Amino acid sequence: MTNETLQDYTRFRQGVERLGKAMAGIPDRVPVFAQMHEFVAERLRIPRREFFSRPEIMVPASLEVQAEYGLDVPSVTFDVYNIEAEALGQKLVWGDATMPDVDRAQILIRDRDDLDRIKTPDFESAGRCSRIIQTHTIFKKLTGIEPRLSFCAPFSLAANIRGIEQLLLDIHDDPNFARSLLDRITENVLAPYILYQKRHFPHATRISGADATASPPIINVPILKEWVLPYILRLRELCGPEVYVANWVGEHYLAKPEEMLDLKLVVGPGSLLSQDPDVEALGPAFYKEYAARHDVPLILGVGAGFLATARPAAVIERVHRYVEAGAKGGRFALYLCNIGASTPPENVKAAIETVRTYGVYSSQGVTS
Repeated sequence: MTNETLQDYTRFRQGVERLGKAMAGIPDRVPVFAQMHEFVAERLRIPRREFFSRPEIMVPASLEVQAEYGLDVPSVTFDVYNIEAEALGQKLVWGDATMPDVDRAQILIRDRDDLDRIKTPDFESAGRCSRIIQTHTIFKKLTGIEPRLSFCAPFSLAANIRGIEQLLLDIHDDPNFARSLLDRITENVLAPYILYQKRHFPHATRISGADATASPPIINVPILKEWVLPYILRLRELCGPEVYVANWVGEHYLAKPEEMLDLKLVVGPGSLLSQDPDVEALGPAFYKEYAARHDVPLILGVGAGFLATARPAAVIERVHRYVEAGAKGGRFALYLCNIGASTPPENVKAAIETVRTYGVYSSQGVTS
């Protein structure tokens, strides 16, 4: 990787400006961005332990592939769900060809006595927390762009260190224990970790919580309201208004999907993000109409499973349909969700080229 290549990463600033204009109104073209850490590691043949443990490798690799494919907005994504869990002592399973994950056979919180293990870690030495700071530092140096900070949201972290099945049983059979678990996670771990990151990046305007576990059909709306949302709002109180969660999915399972979208807006960053299979099931026009009624920008996500298995022609058709519906009147962006290691490169190219072809605005509106 040459210095000349690294210098090109500052060109991403134009894409960030395009996204800002898209969220506020009408840009020159619909912006497109992606989560693609597994795709990057596979494409460049980087062993996963090395990729997810060495920021000096992961960050330039991610930017190189994102620049190669023509994404507008750069990001450095990683196994966000594991960072705080690992810092607490949760064992992970590593493989050369897979992203690390929690070792389900050695779960950290087995009973009430284990609650004492939930203490504020020394973030400089525990797990990979300090390496996340290095990751964002390198990203900012290479791009000149303020990084988006991240954390594992309270419910998803509880599910990782307790087990989702056991956590749901606790909520039903022993709610005091479940409440103590979530309280300690929020107050003793996540709030200090977010503030630790903010001390290093005081100008960060986005602090994103990863919370896919808190989604139907894993949980229902009452659990979402009582056991998920309050802890995100508590983190916002403790750490600032930059804290948000945007990746709940599963509203298409509900009789009234608008009920979940309303909750998304409560914890969101001032925009609505929805993705497949919800968008495919309910249709992009449903989301555009909802966003217009609530006067918020819209981001639609093309699903990882679809991108990994579809033919390029099907990718073109779906992306065109999402862009055509979402881009009307502006305030729209397209997101490629967690592009997996097995995703054909031609599908990624097809998605991005389709946005560039059909997402251009003119005096008559967006290209159709």
